[in-house]
Amino acid sequence: MKIWINKTNIDELNEEYHDAVIFNMLKDNPKSNLKTNFEEIWRRFSLKSIDSIYEDFLIIASSIFAVDRRIPRTNVQNMDDDREVKDNWTRTLKVNIPVLKIDKWLTVRNKLEKVLNFLSGDLWKLNFRKTTDRYRNDEYRKNKYIKKGIINNDFDCVSLFSGGLDSFCGALHLLEQGKKVCFVGCMEYNQLKNRMKEIYGKIDRDYPNINKDLIIFSTKPRIPKNINENIRSKYTEDTSRSRSLLFISVAVAVASIVNPEEGIYIPENGFIGLNIPLTPSRMGSCSTRTTHVHFLKNLNKLFEEIDIPYKISNFYAYKTKGQIVKEFKKNSTFIECVDKTISCSHPTQGRMVGVTPINCGYCFPCMIRRASLNVIGCEEQTYIDNFDEEYKLDIKLIRKYGNPYTGRAKDLNALLAALHKYVKNDDPNFYKKQLIKIGGLSFAEIEMFNDIYIKSMEELKNMIIKQANRNDKSLLQYIGMSEDSE
Repeated sequence: MKIWINKTNIDELNEEYHDAVIFNMLKDNPKSNLKTNFEEIWRRFSLKSIDSIYEDFLIIASSIFAVDRRIPRTNVQNMDDDREVKDNWTRTLKVNIPVLKIDKWLTVRNKLEKVLNFLSGDLWKLNFRKTTDRYRNDEYRKNKYIKKGIINNDFDCVSLFSGGLDSFCGALHLLEQGKKVCFVGCMEYNQLKNRMKEIYGKIDRDYPNINKDLIIFSTKPRIPKNINENIRSKYTEDTSRSRSLLFISVAVAVASIVNPEEGIYIPENGFIGLNIPLTPSRMGSCSTRTTHVHFLKNLNKLFEEIDIPYKISNFYAYKTKGQIVKEFKKNSTFIECVDKTISCSHPTQGRMVGVTPINCGYCFPCMIRRASLNVIGCEEQTYIDNFDEEYKLDIKLIRKYGNPYTGRAKDLNALLAALHKYVKNDDPNFYKKQLIKIGGLSFAEIEMFNDIYIKSMEELKNMIIKQANRNDKSLLQYIGMSEDSE
């Protein structure tokens, strides 16, 4: 599929892209279907704009994110489908993007395409066209931003702050070391923005003598232009594997302003960072690579070639989620805020019990979260299953929503199947082989991640055993254990 990206009114479709779908990020709301507020980033620092290469990266990353979220993986009737791989997963995406530093981006185009292919599981074909028009180059009213608060740019590092448990622990980890941190958060919906500000407010109060700040950005792609009215409603996609690239592009833009000596951190546990598919049927959407070491390594190499001096790193890459939270089990800020963090893959589901955002407790990220908190004996009160009996992790859920591919129990079914294989497995190299299949890892990294994977599976197994002992012993049968197992 061909996609054309506009950032000003001057850009016009060339002949090759006359039938392309259009994403337009104009400030003029009626004509814009890619809403962003990137200008808030640098204006909070009392700047009218940022260097061209960083503006380009923002435009590229937001364009990729918009395409990823709005071009569906499944076949759409009457859609111009020119996929090279017709598997209802892999898309062929030809994207034309305006950039200021076209010479630099042309030198790394092939490498960027490979990075994107690995990240999203698609076939990306990028075409850059030269532009001289700056993004949101309108009048800068300094007084407006003085009222909001001009940021003191004395920082040691930039760190992503998603509102999730790992990034929350990452924030505490850095502040406990006395690091001055500029946090970057993404407002995917208003309630999440409020939750991030609530958590950050507690952190700010508890660490008053360390310089820190929080920048929250927003990127909301709507249905692209030039789409037939009969199929417009089908132009949506839930997998969103490119979200981390968007997050990183904003962090890099912030880094270009504050010039942090330590670079940029993206805190996430190694188990979810690799995310080996639980079952063969989950090789697509559930094998996200948003913080995979291969992705970050190659992105850093690409940065070097275009003279972006800031490195992306993950100091939790070789830790389980349980190991991460264990570091803070006696930290008062952690104790007060842990139940406010959001790890859920669909946190707005809480609306059915009148609370949102909320951790549902039954999706895969939630179960990893529950397993990690089980390590420190932490009982949360904000899961839906505490409000509604049918959400408990027990045999009733499997029987009521037993389809292993769809429905509310699909993640639980996949986890139980993976744990069954783990419990019964007698091949000491089994998970090393799985890591090799995913690709992008050295032999040394495979050894380390094999250890992380096994320890994470133990955390999940122990969580299931606890749930079985509390709710229904027959749950143990599903993971290949007898009902008297402990």
